[in-house]
Amino acid sequence: MAARGARHMVNTLLAGHVAAFALAAIACVLGAWRALDIEHDGTRTGLVAFFLASGGWAATTVGFLLVPVVPVQRALVVLGLLCGLATVGAWLYFAAAYTGRSPGALPYSRLTVGVLVAVGVFKATNPLHHAYFGVEAVTEPFPHLAVHYGIGHWLSLGLAYVLAFVGVYMILEHFHLAGADTRPLAVLVGFTALPVLLNIVALDTPWLLPLLYEPLGVAAFAIGVGFVYFERFETIHLAADIDDPVVFLDRDGYIRDYNQEAAALFGELDGAAGERLADVLPTLAAGIEDGASVVALERGGETRYYDVTTNPFMAGETRTGESIVVSDATERERYRRRLEARGEQLEALNRVVRHDIRNDMAVVTGWSGVLEDHVDEDGRDALRRIRRTAEHTIEITENVRDFVDALADEGEMSTHRIDLHAHLDAELERVREAYPNARFETPTGLPDVAVEANELLSSVFRNLLNNAVQHSDVDDPVVTVTASVAPDTATVRVADNGPGVPDAEKERVFGKDAKGVESTGTGIGLYLVRTLLAQFGGSVHVEDNDPRGAVFVVELPRASEGARAEEDAGDDGDERGGVRDAVAESPPD
Repeated sequence: MAARGARHMVNTLLAGHVAAFALAAIACVLGAWRALDIEHDGTRTGLVAFFLASGGWAATTVGFLLVPVVPVQRALVVLGLLCGLATVGAWLYFAAAYTGRSPGALPYSRLTVGVLVAVGVFKATNPLHHAYFGVEAVTEPFPHLAVHYGIGHWLSLGLAYVLAFVGVYMILEHFHLAGADTRPLAVLVGFTALPVLLNIVALDTPWLLPLLYEPLGVAAFAIGVGFVYFERFETIHLAADIDDPVVFLDRDGYIRDYNQEAAALFGELDGAAGERLADVLPTLAAGIEDGASVVALERGGETRYYDVTTNPFMAGETRTGESIVVSDATERERYRRRLEARGEQLEALNRVVRHDIRNDMAVVTGWSGVLEDHVDEDGRDALRRIRRTAEHTIEITENVRDFVDALADEGEMSTHRIDLHAHLDAELERVREAYPNARFETPTGLPDVAVEANELLSSVFRNLLNNAVQHSDVDDPVVTVTASVAPDTATVRVADNGPGVPDAEKERVFGKDAKGVESTGTGIGLYLVRTLLAQFGGSVHVEDNDPRGAVFVVELPRASEGARAEEDAGDDGDERGGVRDAVAESPPD
């Protein structure tokens, strides 16, 4: 009776070990199959390899227990040891990839691989040197082949656990950075290390065989990660790499988890796991439902704006949940709204310039025509000047319209082929008439060249020529205009004999708020010069004149030979010169 009971206990012990390792092998295979759904390539590869290697390790243990042939048992022991070694390498690869590290960039990665390979060779060649383990036929607690491990095994096992705990540390650190509730996953990671206790207990416990029990812990990890906490496992992988607040929802819109940043931003999330997002954060939920990319939320007694990005989690074709990333975009959104308001203000100004000023100038032009027959010859000359100025002002309103439209649209002005000689000569004629005490010289003449611009080019030259006279500190201002042509550009130099521009001011003079103390201008003349030239694809800068004064150097792109503007046919150099200013008549700075 006692013998029958003993045999039953032996059979139960053997069956229990076989069942445990067989179930572990199956669980690892199922875990590898589930891991194929992981989207991140490195994490997927590492975890599949880890589960398969551990599953192979468990399967070799089952074979060792069931197959009574000693040579086969020896071979299975070696194969199991190699699978265990592969499990360590795969675990490190998985831990690195899951935590956002490059496996190949880990410290001492090459040395680690080299040591693992050397240990693997040592294990594989054990039948030759028997230094790693030996076997012995024993009868207790039942007849089987007992494995006796040598010092090489314990050294390599210690190394394997050191490397395994490096991976554990990387993963637990990642969980901490994620800030979400990672306790279940941390427990599952702990299962991978728990079997070391079984290994120790088995050394002096009759109901545990002296085997390596690590596959059992990996099996628990595989089932837990693959089928219980798979969604959380994937979301934590993403969350630790995101510094912004993240909220995780299930497929029905219920809050599953959130990171520390989300908890700090949304106090309402405290204790809200399991509740609907629409009940906890209704404004955010409504914005997501409406497809808004920016959501306005009341935070800390003020309205702040947030970019909202949703990322669905998929299991094949099935949506299992989503993450919501909330990024503070308050400053950007406020700036955008200020720009929008300024655009509206520009449009209002545009309407005033085009409607009110244009209408008033039309009245001036009309009445000047009525007066023409009622003045003497001297009066007619003055009247012609009045009409010419009024017509010029009307054209300014059209050019201001184009300029304001270009600024409001934040786009580029349309350009076409412009006769540089005609525009520059017309502006020289105008300033000679406006400033009879100044001398404007063109010692080398003006080249006949076409540049890529539009009628606003007149404003550039008008401002530069006016600027040269208005800032002069001599009684007889002299302005020298020269031009040169290169294959791709045309350069115009406007030189004066005034006080010059100090080096520290050479850039600042083009600022929109730059204005000299003695200036009678608006403070935007040179700013508009640079702005317009930038629209044309040109540039302007200041140099020192010799012996005194400043030189404003304008570079413009030449028009292609095939380009022809429709208005070229009417550009005959009449008294308007085919060009008019884009800026107000007030002198520039």
